[in-house]
Parts: sequence; C-alpha cells; structure tokens
Amino acid sequence: MATTTTSLRPLSPAGPPIRKVPVGVRQRRRAACWWAACLACGGLLGLALAVRGTLRGERPTRRRVLLVVGGAVVQLVCASLFAGIAVAGDLRACPAPAPVWPAEAAAPTYGPPSSAPKAPPQHGGAWQTLRTAINAPVSGAALLYGEARGGAAYQCAGNGTTAVVMDNGFSRGGTMYGTVFLTDQRTEAASPRMRRLSEHEAKHADQWAVSTLLAGPLAFPALYSADESLFPGAFNHFERAAGLADGGYVTPPDSPPAPGRLAFLIVGLLAGYFVASRRRDGGLPDTVVRR
Repeated sequence: MATTTTSLRPLSPAGPPIRKVPVGVRQRRRAACWWAACLACGGLLGLALAVRGTLRGERPTRRRVLLVVGGAVVQLVCASLFAGIAVAGDLRACPAPAPVWPAEAAAPTYGPPSSAPKAPPQHGGAWQTLRTAINAPVSGAALLYGEARGGAAYQCAGNGTTAVVMDNGFSRGGTMYGTVFLTDQRTEAASPRMRRLSEHEAKHADQWAVSTLLAGPLAFPALYSADESLFPGAFNHFERAAGLADGGYVTPPDSPPAPGRLAFLIVGLLAGYFVASRRRDGGLPDTVVRR
C-alpha cells in the first residue's frame, strides 16, 4: 500500500490585523455624507427629503448621487477659493473720492480739505458671519468669473459685501451673487452713493443666504427670475424689499404691470378650481362595494 506524504509549507509571518468597520457604522457614515451633500445642494428642504428617504429605506439612483455629490464638491471648491482670497487679503481697498476744493478759497490748497468724509468703519456680527459662510460657494464662483473677465475686486463697505468692477457680463447697473457685486460703477470708499448701494446689495446678500439655507443655492435665482418675469424692474418684490431708492430705482405706481395682474388672476382661478374640486369629491364615497 503506497503512502503519500504531504509537504508542509512554512507559515508566512503574521501581518497586522485587518480592522473591519462594522456594517452599522459604515452605513451611518455613508448616510451622514449623503445628508451633508443634500444639505449643500438643497438646503434644509434637501436635508429633510434625504433623511426621510433614508428612514424609509429608499436608495437614491446612481445618477442622483453623482449629481448631488458633484454639486457639493463644486461648492466646496468655490467656498475654499473665496475663503482663501478673504484670508489672504487679496481684495483691494476702494479708492478715496476726489477732494472737493472750496470755491471761495483765495489761495490754492495743497491737500485734501479737513472735512473730507472718512470711509465707513468695518463692522460685523453673527448674522454677517453666517451669511458670508452660507454664500461662500456662490461668492467664490462670482469672484472667479469676475477675475476671469478682467475685473478688479474691491472691499468697500463694512457689511461684508465685495464689489468687482468690470466692463460687462452683468445686468442693469450690477448683479449680486452671494456677497459679491458685479458692476461697472466707480467704487469709492467714502461715497454716499456707494454706501447706499452697498446697503441695498447687502440686503440681496441676506435674501441669497436665507433662500440658500432653506432650499439650496439655486433657490434665490429661481425665485428672483420668476418674480422678475411677472413684476419687472422696480416692481420686483426682492428689489422693493432691498430698497428701491438705495438701488437706484425710481419708485413706480402701486398698480402692478399686466403680467403680474394676469399671474394673480391665474393663481386665483387655480386656487378656486382646487377648492371646488375638493368639495365636490368630498361628498362622494371613496370606494364603491359591489355585491
């Protein structure tokens, strides 16, 4: 009877133990990352929908994951760009206004008058800091766009707004993106016109921040465009809330334009139809049982 012998292989030295992450911890981390991405792209509304879907055991599609995560990464890059520029202090200081020489002076004066207005002092607060952080992705993208078109960024006001002076690439006298104002107007640190315009644009920055916090960075431009299509120019409710006079608008009559009146009429008819259909359906039985 033949016997077979098995050759014994030398044992390999024991390597470091492999640390395995429990499945529950891995799922919680993945859910937290998904919630953070939905918060960045959809605000509190997106976060609520993501939490609701997770609790119900729903899995988002691959396309949705790529879209949301990609949007969150782009926002993180733009926010980092804006934060880097702000921390590095690369923003220019607004030039002082040209001195106004007294007409009654007999001899020429060499130097600015003693009563020249001073630049507004820098001030801040909890809301201004929070607003700057919320609007950082949009502000970073606006700075990148403005500098790519040859604009010059200035820090003129103490309310956290930044002006980028450029030749074109905006609408009307300027356009606000987050806390960055794209304009072709001359910026002066102590100009009363610039201070009033800065306060007007700071209120737009508040509108950006609130809308972004509630429904993501695309919420405010969508709402503003919808309002502008029905109530153009000085009729726009966001412009009215920011102050028409400070923004350089002429106060219009109280009556809304024809598109606005038509929009009110359509909304009223739809609301009436919805209420009437609900009342009509309420008198009918939900199910009919046949025997």
